[in-house]
Amino acid sequence: MTEKLPYHAKETNTKKSYSNFFILIICCVLGISCYVVSKSTPFEKGQILLQASNPDSLCPIVEKVDFSKFVRDNSTVDRILHDERFRNGSIEKLLGAVRYPTEIYDEMIHPEEAASLDELYKAEPKWKVFEKFQKYLEKTFPQVHGKLKLDIVNSFGLVYTWEGSVPEKKPIILAAHYDVVPVQTETISQWTFPPYEGGYDGKHLYGRGVSDCKDLLIALLETAEILLNEKKFEPQRTIIFAFGYDEEASGSGAQHISEHLLKKYGPNSILQIIDEGTSGFEETEGVNLILPATGEKGYVDSIIELYTPGGHSSVPPKHTSIGILAKLISDIEDEDFESVITNANPVLNQLQCLAEHSPLIDKNIKKDILKAHLDADANKAVLKYLNKTPESRFLVTTSQAVDLISGGVKSNALPEHASVLVNHRIAVEDSVESTTQKILRQVRDEAKKFDLGVIFEGQMVRELTPNGYFNYSLREALEPAPVTPMGDEIWNLFGGSLRYHYENLIFPNESKEYIFAPSLSTGNTDTKSYWDLTRNIFRYAPGIPTTKSNIHSVDERVDFDGHLSIIAFYYNYLQVVDHLAQ
Repeated sequence: MTEKLPYHAKETNTKKSYSNFFILIICCVLGISCYVVSKSTPFEKGQILLQASNPDSLCPIVEKVDFSKFVRDNSTVDRILHDERFRNGSIEKLLGAVRYPTEIYDEMIHPEEAASLDELYKAEPKWKVFEKFQKYLEKTFPQVHGKLKLDIVNSFGLVYTWEGSVPEKKPIILAAHYDVVPVQTETISQWTFPPYEGGYDGKHLYGRGVSDCKDLLIALLETAEILLNEKKFEPQRTIIFAFGYDEEASGSGAQHISEHLLKKYGPNSILQIIDEGTSGFEETEGVNLILPATGEKGYVDSIIELYTPGGHSSVPPKHTSIGILAKLISDIEDEDFESVITNANPVLNQLQCLAEHSPLIDKNIKKDILKAHLDADANKAVLKYLNKTPESRFLVTTSQAVDLISGGVKSNALPEHASVLVNHRIAVEDSVESTTQKILRQVRDEAKKFDLGVIFEGQMVRELTPNGYFNYSLREALEPAPVTPMGDEIWNLFGGSLRYHYENLIFPNESKEYIFAPSLSTGNTDTKSYWDLTRNIFRYAPGIPTTKSNIHSVDERVDFDGHLSIIAFYYNYLQVVDHLAQ
């Protein structure tokens, strides 16, 4: 089966029907594969065909990839993981990056909106530190900046290209971002170490952005610097490091990088993209799961404004615009979106992995999980199981959060305008259209009660009246991400490499088996801009889980062994993936 990549420039039909669920059931009953897999091709070196050891399973265990067959110097990883001198140098590199407060704000002017950098810095001085951070990278990683090609995209996007010797091999992209969430001044005294000085307590390294995600960016550049210094690895496959600058503000930086790469390489030209996401592994019901996010929920903001006649507050209507809007908000919150789980959602396969391999999971829910793609009652039981906590519930449900509200200007004047912003994270089985149609229906119902007009996205859907009207508009509409294919050569290579990394290098004295399984991200990363480049997108960092990483909060920190783990993994993986035939 071949799927066409989505093009951002094309208008796509986003309407989805839940009848697809029953189609999936029929497919599975007939034995038709419900997953998109690519044609497997063997390694050029050693003619090793990567495949799962139990392919008929709902959760096949990928075979480990032995790094020693492909890596030129096995002693380097030991130095990365255990040498005190290397550790101290790496600590200083990451602390140095933390000391540049590359804070991004939602309201900042975009670089493309200014005629020059000088004009941008005059209008928005906060951008100056981003250029200083670039100079820090240049000083800290001289081999990278001396031997790799650096394209600066839209002033602050950084695209490093390590040109491969075989043009036929698809490039690999390793992504990260260097902007950070601002630190509230009032919280600085609560930090163990000042957020933009950072510190190390012998286990954790602290500082704003240290785990989201300057650690990943610095680890990738450290990896490249080591390989370049050794002068033993000459890649056949082009390696691209793509670093965004406004991910925390859902900005356009990654889109500019994507356009740059599409112009250079074309659509479906990239073997694999690995960006920030889940990290390390998690132990659940006695199973060690490596869970890269292979999909992301969609996104849209519903902005609902209400315009009504004004007047003196001494003679008010029964409900002012604020009162009417309050009733609408209550109706919206009272009606949840339906929870749905199908084979389209990576969460179902994650649960299947848990059910097949856990020695501890309750036998009843195990039975329901293994039948959920075929049996309606079992499917309902699984949804009930997931709905026990908000964290798991919203893996299968579109969310609605009333985040912003405003209205009125004075205590003795009737409000002529009130507005609310409702944020939605769209479930895999839903769409922008199905999400907004639910809200539009509720807006129209409220308008009918109060004899009001309705405008939706600039189109009148209910005639305006003397009583006023609703204006419903959308912001930042994004469909759920295409799901990364499972079971193909790239899936098995990445999963098998991670298994070897954790089982043989990070925890060699523990007899643990790691299961490679998909997961779903409820937030969005820069990969939302990269869909046209490849379907093989993994949102994952090969670190070590950090207890209370405090991302976006006071005392953001990372287990420094996890940082070294990222360097060690990519030192090996870049050499291993170089041998894949694609």
